[in-house]
Amino acid sequence: MKHWYLTRSITLRLAGFSAFYMAQGVPIGLFSIALPAWLVQQGADVADIATLAAITGLPWAFKLIAGPFMDRFTFLPMGRRRPWVLGAQVGLTLSLASLALVDDPLGQFWTVVAIGFVINTFAALQDVAVDGMAIDVLPENERGRANAFMAFGQVIGFSGFGALDGALLVRYGLPVTVLVSTLAVGLILLFATLVREREGEKLLPWTAGEPFPRQTQSETSIGAMFRDLLRVLLLPMSLLLVGVEFLFRASAGVTLSILPIFAVQELGYSAEQYAYWVGALGALGAFIGIFVGPAIDRFGVRPLAASGLFGGGLLVIVFAQSRPLWDDTLVVVGALGLLQVLNQAVFIAMIASFMGICWARVAATQFAIYMSLANLSRSVGAGFFALVATQISTVQAMYLIGGLLLAGGLGIRFFNPAAHRARLADLDVVADAVADAVADTAADADAADVRGA
Repeated sequence: MKHWYLTRSITLRLAGFSAFYMAQGVPIGLFSIALPAWLVQQGADVADIATLAAITGLPWAFKLIAGPFMDRFTFLPMGRRRPWVLGAQVGLTLSLASLALVDDPLGQFWTVVAIGFVINTFAALQDVAVDGMAIDVLPENERGRANAFMAFGQVIGFSGFGALDGALLVRYGLPVTVLVSTLAVGLILLFATLVREREGEKLLPWTAGEPFPRQTQSETSIGAMFRDLLRVLLLPMSLLLVGVEFLFRASAGVTLSILPIFAVQELGYSAEQYAYWVGALGALGAFIGIFVGPAIDRFGVRPLAASGLFGGGLLVIVFAQSRPLWDDTLVVVGALGLLQVLNQAVFIAMIASFMGICWARVAATQFAIYMSLANLSRSVGAGFFALVATQISTVQAMYLIGGLLLAGGLGIRFFNPAAHRARLADLDVVADAVADAVADTAADADAADVRGA
């Protein structure tokens, strides 16, 4: 049988990470698009749907808790991250399949909520493990392309299975729908079982293989890991990227708040028309993002991120000043589509940037923290806008969005990856020295015990 190693094939890396992200998207599509709409048709009320969304979404907010354990504990003969990916994928597949046992979703509502919480817990764990694996095995000049494919894979899982599951629920009910989704996730589990990170590693715990020579088990305690995290998170380029991401995601929070009101109340679109255009243009942005990825690898993250942020900011401001053209559907849809493409370019560039500044010793946790802060930033933007929404006009809200994007564009111009890599090298020297000192102290203590005996 042909052996598949991620580190030996760019095609395998792109296909693999796209598939892993698709697996994460499947339960998101089921629980955020298909299942809520179907439950409403079955008689669920708004409180039920809000409860389902709140509880099943909790694991994604706390996924950074898993990071320290993934960085500290692993089974290196099977790879640094692959055991966690496999374990999470097995849990995701089995928990998703268990939902098929529910034959009365409304009567067993809390069972659905509990199973949904477990499903999303495994999906969030898989997300952290896959991100850590990507940081480990992706060369720096591939991260733009890989992140573009990963984003596209998640959109396929999210949007594709949201639509497919919605149709299956109406025609065949919950058990059949769940089994179809489980089959898709199970096939990705089979792929994860057959592919290895590096040459020579075990396929399964009982098969032949050994750790890759350059892979070493971390002996750092959890407490020491958090100290390492604090050191790297407070480096200048880390703080700069967090600030830029805050501005970008906060603008997205404002956009998500104002856009449905603008489309339905001011432009007169129906809710169905709004949902169709937002979904279609989001998928278009993800598809075009596949071609943006290679440009990021070639020109670097800073030029692409700056272009997307400046371009998006100027687009929103120009659109705000073009009120007479708002009645033209082509203008509105064209502007929204272009904004989606620019935002997707920034999204991909920023993720690649965050991967590039992670310290190998704590990469999974560090990246999980960055992504959690990004999600929090969007919530902060939406929350801030909620406080002032009744006091400003739609045009003023657009100026706010544009201003946030332009400020992010100015900030990213100061990003210097080379300077950050030099600081990481210094941290490695310090960490190695501390580890050697601890080892020497332990050796001296052992020697003293021998002499005393």
